[in-house]
Amino acid sequence: MKIVIPALSWSPYGLIIIASVAVGFTVAVFLMRRSGVARQTVLYASLLTAVCTVTVSIMTTVIQSQGTLNIGFSGLGAAVGMILGVFISGFIMHDKSDVVMASFVATAPLMYGLAKTGCLFAGCCHGKPYDGPFAIVYSSTGIQGSYFPAQIIDMISFILLFVIALILIGRMKNKIFAIYMILIVLTVVRFLLEYLRSYHEGTLISSGQVTVLIAGALALILVTIWKGVVKKWNL
Repeated sequence: MKIVIPALSWSPYGLIIIASVAVGFTVAVFLMRRSGVARQTVLYASLLTAVCTVTVSIMTTVIQSQGTLNIGFSGLGAAVGMILGVFISGFIMHDKSDVVMASFVATAPLMYGLAKTGCLFAGCCHGKPYDGPFAIVYSSTGIQGSYFPAQIIDMISFILLFVIALILIGRMKNKIFAIYMILIVLTVVRFLLEYLRSYHEGTLISSGQVTVLIAGALALILVTIWKGVVKKWNL
């Protein structure tokens, strides 16, 4: 059985990306309010984090375009931008900063998983040539052949990671440790899924995987600096 993606008169990619981010932020707001974070903190943290998420994501795609102006949405850039936004908002508002950070980090895999629906319809990030069960076939004349359902694997994997992240931040009293665990698992899973991509060069570690490791390291560094600041506030 193959999965046929119909040719569309317009690309839903942009709309799906915006909807995915909106859903993720809505869930983050719910988690923060449920944990008793003040409305004002939720509002300002969400606005600042949204700006940083979009800005860093777009900047990442422009940098990766290597001289050509290619504006798009980068999931890795969005993750770093999100943490940067929470990091900055933490300097302004000291209201349950660990809960705010944990709420956004937990919803990151949800946003990424949902956003992959846009990639599925657009044909980007598709898997390697494949003709077995659940192979992806595009009706559009611009994309020939059938491919491994890498985008669907992404969607399933990251939505499951979102469920796991909810369990971790809900049951663990040490939110900072939960944040570290979530970020490390997300980085490892994202790294491994790169092997399924059509653009993987066939080497042990591709350039895309190096980018994943750099983004994961940046996220962990930001959280580590942020953790030190939070400790000073609690003294």
